[in-house]
Amino acid sequence: MALEKIADRIVETDVLVVGGGIAGCPAAAKAAEHGLKVTLAEKAKTDRSGSAAEGIDHYGGAFPRGMTPKEWQGYIDSFSPGFAYGAAPWADPTRFYRQYANGMWAVEELEKLGVTMRWTDGERRPCDCHHEGPFLRVHWQNVKPEMAAGVRKRGVNVLERTMVVDLLTNNGVVTGATAIDTRTGEFIVIKSKAVVIATAACSRVINPETPLPWKYKFNYHWCPSSVSGDGWAMAYRAGAELSSMEQAERGGRFRDDKVMSFGNHGNEGIPAKRLTWDGEETIGRPGFRSRRFAEIQRQGRDEPRYISLEHLPDDYQKRVEVAFVDERLVSFKIAEDRGFNPRTHWYETMDNRVNQLHVEPGIYLDADFMSSLPGLYAVGDCMAGNHDVANAAASGFLVGDSIHEFVNKASEPVIDEARVESLKQISLAPLGVKDGTEPMELESAVRYICDRYVGVARAEGRLREGLRRLGSLKREFLPQLVAKNPHYLMRALEVRNVMDIAELHIQACLERKETRMAHTRLDYPEADPSLDDMLLFQRLENGKSVIEFRKRAPMALPDDHKEER
Repeated sequence: MALEKIADRIVETDVLVVGGGIAGCPAAAKAAEHGLKVTLAEKAKTDRSGSAAEGIDHYGGAFPRGMTPKEWQGYIDSFSPGFAYGAAPWADPTRFYRQYANGMWAVEELEKLGVTMRWTDGERRPCDCHHEGPFLRVHWQNVKPEMAAGVRKRGVNVLERTMVVDLLTNNGVVTGATAIDTRTGEFIVIKSKAVVIATAACSRVINPETPLPWKYKFNYHWCPSSVSGDGWAMAYRAGAELSSMEQAERGGRFRDDKVMSFGNHGNEGIPAKRLTWDGEETIGRPGFRSRRFAEIQRQGRDEPRYISLEHLPDDYQKRVEVAFVDERLVSFKIAEDRGFNPRTHWYETMDNRVNQLHVEPGIYLDADFMSSLPGLYAVGDCMAGNHDVANAAASGFLVGDSIHEFVNKASEPVIDEARVESLKQISLAPLGVKDGTEPMELESAVRYICDRYVGVARAEGRLREGLRRLGSLKREFLPQLVAKNPHYLMRALEVRNVMDIAELHIQACLERKETRMAHTRLDYPEADPSLDDMLLFQRLENGKSVIEFRKRAPMALPDDHKEER
């Protein structure tokens, strides 16, 4: 059947960027500057999409210019253990170095895009009350509208309320994608010489941070509409490799997240107090590194645990309040209604639970940000070994600045029409179900499985039972998902992605039979020396799941190399 008869709309472009957040907008804008025809597909509205939708109060990664790889490694090693732990051991070190060595260049590019990189006093102010390291204080309440305007100004074709569902390939090379208009239900085929995935990490495989009085909870620290693992799932189904899917960010979030955002408070290295319920101060994240806390646990005083800012000076408190305005203005109203004083309240933490699949897991990339599938790039938090807005922006600009070199050599995309027809049937199937399963009912069941049978401390019996139960849900209920309208269709397709990522996560947790980084196996409590520097990779090969350990890539640049932009 001709493609024109299968698709309701066909879009032809040089570059397709999937996701219009802090990574996607820079990638699209920079690629357009090189004269490429660029299409950006965003399932929400680009003006308020992604993890920074409500705003943000800090920008990390403003490293000095001209650092060599050796200087860079020493620099990040000097930060808190959480920073080096979060990236250096797991990311491709060459790619990771390139992101930070171009940190100040990315700051300048953001300003050219129309983003204000200044504090309220008009100066570039180091961040002195959020994190340690090369952070800038920014007044980013409107960062997304500014980015969206900059993207449109550069002539990018922006498709909003458009969910990219699956990637298209031909002879092992990406050739575009299929998508759904979540308002009209149109089935769209996008023909593209290269695709950039910028869809953030994945949180919705586990329950959110704050208990709420309703069943379908979306109260995550990151943007709830962009944490369903869409990019990871579509890349995996197309044959690209994911890595480190057993790793998961854990600890530290607040149960009272809506009255004090953890992001506003900051992490280790700032003068906050961590307290037991009876007021004894502990050091670091209790339960992981503190010998004293082990004794507190034996005494039965380990929970609940709290963080307090009440001892901090007035000028610090005022800066935290400005951060509230940037990241979550509604928190002031919620705190007032509940009787919380943000300056004096003790905030209960959740140190022993998984927050999300973030930082280490993701699409595995080479030093040029390309996946194992030629023509498929990834930027931002969907990259393996990545975290934070600075990494997102820098990676987006770097890919956008170089992708023309691939596109200009690429052949015209060839579309497999039979494959498109098959994907159309899969994508639209929930619209034809009359009496089936509500998407959020199924997603809640998946979250329960990951919380109950995976969690922070894993063991083979629980993992196998979780995988069995997940398989049962996938066989019995996934085909029965019902969509009342195109918006519900988006939710149904998100659940398909959530289930794929949950399955990959559990499989990876089973395969890594040791305790390392953010992966704890109760039945294998020690690190296995034979797995030092070994990453766990997962991919689909001829329709079959492949999982294997391989050495991570070494630094590919000499110690005295300098990135200059």
